[in-house]
Amino acid sequence: MSPSRVRPEDLLTGRPNGLRDRLRAKVRQTAIRVLGMEFDTEERDPSSRKRPAPGNFDPSVIPKLVDGDGDTPGPNHREDIGRTWVAAQLAGGVAPFFIDMRPPQEVTAGLLPGARLLPGELVRARLDQLPVDRSARVTVYDQTGELGSAELSAWLRANGWPMARRLRGGYAEWIEHAEPVELPVPAEGGRLRPGDPVRMGDGREGRVLSSVRHPNGVQIDVFFADGSTSGPVSERALLG
Repeated sequence: MSPSRVRPEDLLTGRPNGLRDRLRAKVRQTAIRVLGMEFDTEERDPSSRKRPAPGNFDPSVIPKLVDGDGDTPGPNHREDIGRTWVAAQLAGGVAPFFIDMRPPQEVTAGLLPGARLLPGELVRARLDQLPVDRSARVTVYDQTGELGSAELSAWLRANGWPMARRLRGGYAEWIEHAEPVELPVPAEGGRLRPGDPVRMGDGREGRVLSSVRHPNGVQIDVFFADGSTSGPVSERALLG
């Protein structure tokens, strides 16, 4: 019995006309992409009809969507900014000016790096604490993103800081995703940190708002529960 005749393309693919079929399929795929014909390839390609029905999937492999996951909005949004964008700015050394508007007792466990503690509506009375350059980016945050930061950032935009934004999700989302934080620390040579409870010489009780080193000792600003402040006063005059 004479041996079977073997063609060159059979050696390449293991089946007759394999190389030609592969080239033809490649040309077809290229034409589909170039001509924008993806919408009807399922009808044209019989093999595509072998795909499973859309309903046949394992829901456990689909990532869960979390409300306010921080990926958006980006820096061009007019009102908010997302956690991942802020974290990227922080990592790149171009962090915005952070305003932490939470009650002072909440910051003792941590705050965004470099944040200025201005609880509640205090920033309205302490505009001197804001950047002199009013075109600077300002990010306002509260605990959840729904406790006044949207209203305060809107007020700042209306009063000359057009780049003021609310941090979407607030501090809770920031720490949920293990973004960097820092603990409040006393001024050099001091012992009281922002958020620490203190009692004034007249008996009033409050919390440390800020501490600053001066040539004559550490000076403290105190925040009271009614939203008022006092200071600067010498740290030595306070009972912490």
